Amino acid sequence: RVLSCGLKDFCAHGGGDAGPAAAPAGEKRVPKIASVVGILGHLASRHAGSIKQELLRMFHESLGSGREHHKATVPFLLQLALMSPALLGTVSAELVDSLQPPVLNQLHQHFSALPREELERLVGVVVHLISQTSAGAFRLLQFLVGTAMP
Repeated sequence: RVLSCGLKDFCAHGGGDAGPAAAPAGEKRVPKIASVVGILGHLASRHAGSIKQELLRMFHESLGSGREHHKATVPFLLQLALMSPALLGTVSAELVDSLQPPVLNQLHQHFSALPREELERLVGVVVHLISQTSAGAFRLLQFLVGTAMP
């Protein structure tokens, strides 16, 4: 539920590709993503497996859907990873394992329609996250080299 609420709020504040939501005049809300990161950090000590499973489920589910909130899921998950190295470490190994050719093709299709500036920003975030990854860094680099080679 925490992730779902965070994603909805992320979409409502113009996160990712979902576009800004219309807020009533004079209403200024602060996105709840910092609260989501805090709650997940607190829950991680007892529910790390469930959190990891849900993050991976959200990622894979978003690639097969054209629904608006699913378009913002990957940028939302990237933002969570930027704000919480612990969450990044929790899913990085399994995420690398799941990036098989069909998933990479889905990612390509998912982001091919983005404007160049948005795509470059997302790539910058991914590169930053890769450089911040310590656990599983060798496997990640092996994946990148293996994927880049014909």
